[in-house]
Amino acid sequence: MRTMQRIMFALVMFAALIVASPVFASDIRTEVQYYVNVERAKAGLQPLVLDNMIGHCADVRAKEAQVSFAHQRPDGRDVKSVLENGTCGWFGENLAVSGVKDAQRIVRAWMGSPTHRANILGRHYVRMGVECKYNKEDGHYYWALLFAGE
Repeated sequence: MRTMQRIMFALVMFAALIVASPVFASDIRTEVQYYVNVERAKAGLQPLVLDNMIGHCADVRAKEAQVSFAHQRPDGRDVKSVLENGTCGWFGENLAVSGVKDAQRIVRAWMGSPTHRANILGRHYVRMGVECKYNKEDGHYYWALLFAGE
């Protein structure tokens, strides 16, 4: 029975990775989701699903990161306040600045940082939202990857 569960888990993970692969990716969000879930699969974790509400919050944080690159809102509030009326038991944030818009490269960079890696591999997270915003003034891309769990 345990072998059958492992086989089913592997098949589900494989299907999730194929469907979310960059070949099928429609935008940068699904590409980041794919690479995040590849790392999670390597660690034996469930894949994260893209969540529209968390994605909207990631959009806000990517814009805010251009003003104040910190795990705190520009007005001084805690980063979790970006959820406004939404709640979750677990919340995490990865920010980055890069010169190129490359999902694989940015996930690789996050995996090279112990705190960012811990968020990507957080077992309590089930949903994610991601956004990448280009700043014409400084020529950089600002990334926000948010995680939520129950």
